[in-house]
Amino acid sequence: MDFLELFNAVARKVRPAYQDYKDVTDLDTPFPETGLDSMDGLMMGIFMCDIYGIDDETGKTMLPKTPREMMEFLEKHKTKTPTSVKEAVDGVEW
Repeated sequence: MDFLELFNAVARKVRPAYQDYKDVTDLDTPFPETGLDSMDGLMMGIFMCDIYGIDDETGKTMLPKTPREMMEFLEKHKTKTPTSVKEAVDGVEW
């Protein structure tokens, strides 16, 4: 599964009025350049940790500056692997 596709799908769910959000096309894009604000980033972290089966205490230590750093953290600490973007995003409760 493509991490950027998942990242963008979750970002659109986190930011329903995503006029300012443009899909990230590079894993090294700094978060301030994604159009996501700090609350969006917090929700992204919570949802992504849920998708990857990471407990709350471990998730609180995630402080990524780019999608790549988020991906690396998630891969390191995951207890489950999403099988599809649709399944992962459909499982996110807002």
